Amino acid sequence: MKKLTCFLLILALLATFAPLCYAYTPDEPLISECGILMNLDDDETVLFAKDAEKRMQPSTLSKIMTAVLAIESAEDISKVNVTCSYAGVHALDGTFSTYFGVKEGEVYSLLDLVSMMMLTSANDAANVIAVHVGGSVNAFVNKMNEKVKSLELENTFFLNPTGLDADGQYTTARDMAKITKHAMTLPLFQQIVKNVTYEVPKNKTHKQYTIYNDCELIPTATYNQYAYEYATGVKSGATEASGYCVSATAQKDGITYVCVVMGGKKTDIDGKSYTSALVDARRLFRWAFNNFKMKAVSTETTIVAEVPVRFSTETDHVSLVPEKTITSLVPKNVDESTLIIEPIDLPKYLNAPIEKGTFVCKAKVIHAEEEIMQINLVAYTDVDSSFIMRIFSFFGNLLKSPIVIIVCVLIIAAAAVLLYRYLHKKKRLKRQKARIALAQKSEEPRNNDYRDKFSSFKDDLD
Repeated sequence: MKKLTCFLLILALLATFAPLCYAYTPDEPLISECGILMNLDDDETVLFAKDAEKRMQPSTLSKIMTAVLAIESAEDISKVNVTCSYAGVHALDGTFSTYFGVKEGEVYSLLDLVSMMMLTSANDAANVIAVHVGGSVNAFVNKMNEKVKSLELENTFFLNPTGLDADGQYTTARDMAKITKHAMTLPLFQQIVKNVTYEVPKNKTHKQYTIYNDCELIPTATYNQYAYEYATGVKSGATEASGYCVSATAQKDGITYVCVVMGGKKTDIDGKSYTSALVDARRLFRWAFNNFKMKAVSTETTIVAEVPVRFSTETDHVSLVPEKTITSLVPKNVDESTLIIEPIDLPKYLNAPIEKGTFVCKAKVIHAEEEIMQINLVAYTDVDSSFIMRIFSFFGNLLKSPIVIIVCVLIIAAAAVLLYRYLHKKKRLKRQKARIALAQKSEEPRNNDYRDKFSSFKDDLD
């Protein structure tokens, strides 16, 4: 399901409000320029979106894609040693970007570098990763954009692995939510981004380091005004062109959300200054967990419809049920009994044999006269066919075929012609025989006279 329509919560809470067609209305308006809240437990149900298709500089959120490519480049990146290259270490010389301070020739595991990048926004670590995985920064950026295409994203284009502002580089809140969704399918990525700290072990080229997660939504032992107790990652940061950005995930009661907010700014709330992107993300998470839950809208035993069956002696119909138990994110106060399942293009009949679980048609799940999702309907039971009925059906269907009808007509016409020619020939032969018989009969006395005269002449001679 690509999205839930917004009518459910509004009907339940604000019946007189006309909602947007693709989003619910949160308790408080989004302060930042754009954002999106998407559920990760189904097919990207969007609960809220504001200018989610607006192209923005990706900022530090680009590092999510960089981390994905690094993790996917090897089976176990903790065992991949990377020697920091000159190109990677010095790519950003003269800039004032965030860096860890890796030095040319130092050796780190690829896991160390990804952790530095994701937890501390280290741009030098990002470039070292790019050179190692791609061969060069530019080649790695090409890989980033190839990954964008494979994820079927149309509004994202990267020009560097760090997210530093660059003309012609862009993404959207919706695309970044989908990139984050993909990243969260990687168990190692999940572990990295929820770490509060990470220990970089000592080796011959460098000392031991302890690094800390700078994503301010992650709860830590010390006080953090933005911390959200159910946050599980992912990345936050800012550039001059993008403003403050965050792509965060949170999990509670078996439900997981990703929230992307871009174009954040400093804002005053109750006399205190806050970063709007972090405030917006935390508010959206709280609103979603307070107002929505996963509910089963159909089960594998829910009989939705019945279809007549032909060519079976054991039953004259088959029941249709959902292909599987379907759960959907719906407002907590929605009664399941108000959900209606309506078949789409229900067939007039089915021919036996029918195997249990065979797909028959789709169905719409409707609430308050609005479609919220579609499901597959399948046969509930096996239905065997009757051999005799199948034979009759075979010949019956055969006679209905236009080609067979044409062939039969041609055969009948040919047979008629042959019969006509046969009868005509037979009649002609009969006439010929009659004429011959008549001719023979008319010549017989004359022949007798000749024989009599010859006999008399012969007697005279004697």
